[in-house]
Amino acid sequence: MSVIENFIEQYSRQYDYYSELSKIGSNLLEQELEKRGIKAIVSFRAKRPERLKLKLEQRNEKTPYKDVKDIFDDIVDLAGVRVALYFPKDRELVDEIIKDVFTVKKRKIFPESSHQPKFEKRFSGYWASHYRVNVKNSTQGKKRYESALFEIQVASVLMHAWSEVEHDLVYKPFSGDLSEEELSILDEINGLVLTGEIALERLQKAMTKRTKDKNDISSRYELTSLITNSLNKNYINKLKLGDTKILFNYLKDSEKISTNDFSKYLTKINQSEKETITDQLFTMILNDSFKSPEGNNKLNKYFKRSLGSTTDVSGFECFVKSWIILEKAVSNIHIERNRNHKKFFTAKFEPLALDGIISKDEAVELNYFKRVRNNLLHGIETPNDEELNVGFLRLIALIEKISSAIKDEVAQENILKEVELLRN
Repeated sequence: MSVIENFIEQYSRQYDYYSELSKIGSNLLEQELEKRGIKAIVSFRAKRPERLKLKLEQRNEKTPYKDVKDIFDDIVDLAGVRVALYFPKDRELVDEIIKDVFTVKKRKIFPESSHQPKFEKRFSGYWASHYRVNVKNSTQGKKRYESALFEIQVASVLMHAWSEVEHDLVYKPFSGDLSEEELSILDEINGLVLTGEIALERLQKAMTKRTKDKNDISSRYELTSLITNSLNKNYINKLKLGDTKILFNYLKDSEKISTNDFSKYLTKINQSEKETITDQLFTMILNDSFKSPEGNNKLNKYFKRSLGSTTDVSGFECFVKSWIILEKAVSNIHIERNRNHKKFFTAKFEPLALDGIISKDEAVELNYFKRVRNNLLHGIETPNDEELNVGFLRLIALIEKISSAIKDEVAQENILKEVELLRN
């Protein structure tokens, strides 16, 4: 039996494994794309043994395989996932997702400057990002899939369609080599595809303009588009977008989400903060919402939707509300000590420890509570009511301690009134 036949026999036995691997990768990507409000078509596949055999025979003619391991090392896309984006600009956001969700072993950006096409093209060819990745942090039943590499291809829907045609005709010529005229036509179609991608980018900007003009955000896709097309590219490159779904779920309890109001928050995004763009926006909106009577109802509805109508959300509400008051108290301290910023400025506890307002251990404790608060809002983990009540009472005590250092008596009194209302 030849090396190739030996490999195909072994791979055929493992075909279901690679099919499931690609399905797992696809499901993970679809979930994250939905969270971030990115429109795309996600597909997956394991290479069919009969097609794979033909590919191996063609490669073997150039560089003969010594053993089965050689083939496994050579063919990295036995399992593959394809992300076909509606809007080409979203490739940067998908890059963020892939790096968060998977262990990335290698990334290739096309077109490559070193790539030599078979035909002297007028247009630049294939524009896409390819990743070789491993699944990470799997559930116990999926751990066996973490060791195998699979490939993720990310490009626009137009580019994927063109590349499929070109690849099958040029690089898998079942009916002989293409003529110069056929290659020229493929090149011409590539030009149309690249023009189409420019049109898609313009369409995305036009949709954002329409959203602004109607002064209403009606879907999470509009929300994501508004964020990414309103911010400078440097913000998108430096900060992670984060989960726009949680932000939209909170906002949609309003009868109308004003783009004018939302745009004001966008101007306050701070590149120096570690929080994602959506976390910064969520925190600003959440903190400001309690200046209005409907703010309490919004948070209640948000938790009801996230946790289910049968869950008692009072503990969650009290904990998050106490955190909002804490941030107000800390903000007052920073303002009085000239540490405030016009941009988004999250509560910093280490400076309070240096000022002697709280101890180092209390600063560590508050950073722990901050993680709990973030996890609550993201629905990552849900501590029981007893734990939340203990945390709530501890936060109240720390707020009172921090508030005692506020020099502005009116600001101090207002914070202590809010604490008293919450305690009751």
